[in-house]
Amino acid sequence: MNKLKGLNPAAPAIMKAVMSRSIDAKGNATGEAAVFDVKKDRVVYAVMTLKNVTKKTKLSYIRYLNGKYVDSKVAQPSMDGITNFYFTFEKGIGNYPKGDYKLTLYVNGQRSLELPYTFK
Repeated sequence: MNKLKGLNPAAPAIMKAVMSRSIDAKGNATGEAAVFDVKKDRVVYAVMTLKNVTKKTKLSYIRYLNGKYVDSKVAQPSMDGITNFYFTFEKGIGNYPKGDYKLTLYVNGQRSLELPYTFK
């Protein structure tokens, strides 16, 4: 068994993350995709599989479009021990701007994963 120096196996972590068109009642991705349609896709989700999170864990993102900052958010789980969490991105009036997006995910302020996705 390999152990990485400096990593605490009990620390909160994002084990996996995907972009999705939909989720089920348990917060699992049911429409995983990396390319979305600017006219058809009104809501997209960044769905994470988590390990060792508590209500005090801070999950956050910074979102970019074609390398430029779009927005960011910080959230906390509603209870200890959840394994699924997601951020929702919903377009109101108009269409999403076309381009290449990058979502950088953080756990307690530490960079965890990046999710690239595209709107065409």
